[in-house]
Amino acid sequence: MLNWMRYIPEGTKDLLFDECSEKIRIEEKLRYSYNACGFRDIITPTLEFYDVFNGDHTTIAQERMYKLFDNHGRIMVLRPDVTTPIARVTATKLNEATFPMRFCYTSNVFRVNESMFGKANEVTQSGVEIIGVNSVKADAELIITGINALRSCGLEDFKIEIGQAEFFKSLVEELNVDDECRETIRRYVEDKNFITLEHYLRDKIRDYSEYKLRALREIPRLFGKIEVVEKARKLTSNKNALEALDNIMQVYSLIDKAGLGTYITIDLGMVQNMDYYSGIIFRAFTFGTGSYILSGGRYDELIKSFGRDLPAIGFAIDIDSLMTALQSRGHSNKKKDKYIVLYYTEELSNKAFQLSNLLRDNSYICEMSLFDSEEETLEYAAGKNVNTVMSLMEENQIRLYRYSKKWNHRDFDSEYLDNFFKETEKIDEE
Repeated sequence: MLNWMRYIPEGTKDLLFDECSEKIRIEEKLRYSYNACGFRDIITPTLEFYDVFNGDHTTIAQERMYKLFDNHGRIMVLRPDVTTPIARVTATKLNEATFPMRFCYTSNVFRVNESMFGKANEVTQSGVEIIGVNSVKADAELIITGINALRSCGLEDFKIEIGQAEFFKSLVEELNVDDECRETIRRYVEDKNFITLEHYLRDKIRDYSEYKLRALREIPRLFGKIEVVEKARKLTSNKNALEALDNIMQVYSLIDKAGLGTYITIDLGMVQNMDYYSGIIFRAFTFGTGSYILSGGRYDELIKSFGRDLPAIGFAIDIDSLMTALQSRGHSNKKKDKYIVLYYTEELSNKAFQLSNLLRDNSYICEMSLFDSEEETLEYAAGKNVNTVMSLMEENQIRLYRYSKKWNHRDFDSEYLDNFFKETEKIDEE
């Protein structure tokens, strides 16, 4: 029998050192950008009851959830998304809250993916939710928040595609077809399968005028700049569909007034998760990743399933995909750390700990050497690509080693550390 103790499950990953630090820095930048807009932090349990995600408006198929049993035999799941637990919290624990509420989070979610597609089963998501208001202002602000969050991490070359769930829903409802037919049309539209959609509409839906079918035929082609919205208007007289297009124009207008219109494209064929979304939907794409890095939209029916009727809109950023996009550009948020290894003898340990605190107070990373000799300390530092070593020679004497092809050193009095800080600041800047 194979022993798995040296392995990790498929779809998971160990993060080490610089990569781990980079991920934490991105999480912190995103959190700061949310907090600056008034969003407040929330953390929900990693384990939830399966029933939380088994409603009519869930986006995760039950076979993609990791399930287990608690000590009472009840079915539990590892959290497959964060939005649904936030809906639960809002409906059950915030009866006295002032709305709208603004939430932000960074959490791992767990979804079973087929290994052949190379998708992770554990993903870190960072996102925001605005709950308790249905307005164009909220829609626009959330998309603007998403744009600025991505930019705060150093990503500039991306696009936010905007769609409207009600546009497609209104056109299909006008046909009065069954759920199977509706889902087939939705799938062909989402895949932008123009030819198959054309044949399907012609063969299956024969009792409707060409005018009513024209918009559905054209939906997969309705993507591009904002002018697409005006093109779509000419294809239908459906009142709800036209109101959906008005909604897109209003949201775009506010984003454009914020100076961010260049980040926006339109895709009226964005029709995934139609039972979940109820208005504006959007996704962010950039090169260097195999999928979108941000997705979100309006989901006004979800919280109702927990007992309160509250509109809501939110988005989630896939931090792992965002890291991949940044790395593909050779971009790093990692600042150049001022790192020093401090060697000392046991007799000077008191002075050494005082010196280490002083260095840290001046924004240095100071690692105390655990070796018994300078030679071992220098070899260790070189192996870690640390180019500065301090050696405490006497109570007031310090030997400073700098590495540039080889170790060079000079001695100075510890009383002149202020000069050292100024000098090394210049060297670091160079």
